[in-house]
Amino acid sequence: MAIKTMSSSSGGNWSEGWKTVTFKNSKYGTWNETRYIDIWFDEYPDTLNMRVYEAHAKDSGEEFAIAKLFRLANAGIVGEVQDSKGKKSIQYDDDAKNLDGKQAEVFFYKNEEGCYRVLNRIAPVVQEGEVLSYNDKDVNYWKTQAEKYYNEYKKPSENGIMEMSVDEIKDQIDNKNSNDDDDDVPWK
Repeated sequence: MAIKTMSSSSGGNWSEGWKTVTFKNSKYGTWNETRYIDIWFDEYPDTLNMRVYEAHAKDSGEEFAIAKLFRLANAGIVGEVQDSKGKKSIQYDDDAKNLDGKQAEVFFYKNEEGCYRVLNRIAPVVQEGEVLSYNDKDVNYWKTQAEKYYNEYKKPSENGIMEMSVDEIKDQIDNKNSNDDDDDVPWK
């Protein structure tokens, strides 16, 4: 017999809901020609990560999903700029390493197979920054937005599959139509 040591760490909080985490490793990748960023967390094993795919606005082509991740994590923020019309924008360095060491609120949930996953929407932590600051009201707003996304698109039903009523499907189509500027959409 030999005397050995083991970690006394609990290995993270394994329950559904919001957790404050520290990003420990962030890397870009590509899947089906779409760029994404994977983020792993302190206190959790490398088998658990959050993946955020890039998404672009239809009208301007501006990427907004990964940009929002950097903004809410207050990562890589360089400064604020203003264009000739007075519109303000945030400049940031999108190097994945700028996320490492940053804290954010992430939402843990169980998927259809009962495995823990991290929602690809975050909320900031309360903080004062040189360019961006977040208070309790901001944190609650972003949590509410993420929970709405979870309930509409990710939450499994009791029997393990996503369910939508006919009325919910119609509402989804109506919402899509009201936000769509394309007159050629056949269901308008």
